[in-house]
Amino acid sequence: MKRMIRGLAPVLAAAAAGTAVLAGAPAAQATTLEVKSATWGELHVGDCQQDNGTIIIRSDGTGDWSATTLTYHTHSGDVWHSSFDFKTTAGTQLFSAGTFDSPRMNDGNPPPHYPWGKHFTYDAGLFSAVNIFKTIQHSSC
Repeated sequence: MKRMIRGLAPVLAAAAAGTAVLAGAPAAQATTLEVKSATWGELHVGDCQQDNGTIIIRSDGTGDWSATTLTYHTHSGDVWHSSFDFKTTAGTQLFSAGTFDSPRMNDGNPPPHYPWGKHFTYDAGLFSAVNIFKTIQHSSC
């Protein structure tokens, strides 16, 4: 799992300054968008596998989940289900996201890989309290 913080301040500040000059108004102060992310390597549930599942949350209250899944054996199509619990450093539950469902998967030799993702929103006021390293993924297939 990893934590990333990126700043958009230089880009936003330049855009705000350009607008201000054209409009003849003082430049607005830009805000910095912070990002936290966690990645799970290879997970197995029954006949299914998830590779490089990544959850990202942003300080603006948006988030994204992405993964590649596959199944080794199915006659009716498997679906990977993931949900997430976000917690503080002390382990206090802040909020949950999901359940996110993969596309219906079929097996093969080799099994086809199914890249997929989901967008979600949450209360942006909770961003600073989230310890991304305490995030728990619940999965079934």
